[in-house]
Amino acid sequence: MTSTLSLKLSAFDFFFKVLETHENLLHAETQAIAAQHLETIESILVQKDESLKNLLDAKDEIGIDPRENKKADELIDRVIELQKRNTDSFKKLHDRQSTKASKEEQVKLKPIDHRVKRAYTGSIIIPKSRLDY
Repeated sequence: MTSTLSLKLSAFDFFFKVLETHENLLHAETQAIAAQHLETIESILVQKDESLKNLLDAKDEIGIDPRENKKADELIDRVIELQKRNTDSFKKLHDRQSTKASKEEQVKLKPIDHRVKRAYTGSIIIPKSRLDY
């Protein structure tokens, strides 16, 4: 019985460490989003996928609901809140980047429009009416 209890404790400790690692990745993601560093965000997303897989595997190994432990329950709530905030922040960043890109495209088109307009307006011959002759 004691060995089963110590095995569950060590499995729970492992789960808690994996959960802390996932929280750290979320903090890194928060910073990358704030810095608008897309390559870092992409790298962290890959790491988070792996971390989440490890977290789910570790949860299966403990055999109990981790929310029954107050410390784990609080950390799980923090992780969920961080994930929600990062999702919202990333959506805002994506929207800003999309808006910025479309504005840049419009700016790029405007000089061409101006050149075309100048090319045609300068060479347009306005025919004189019969009354001008």
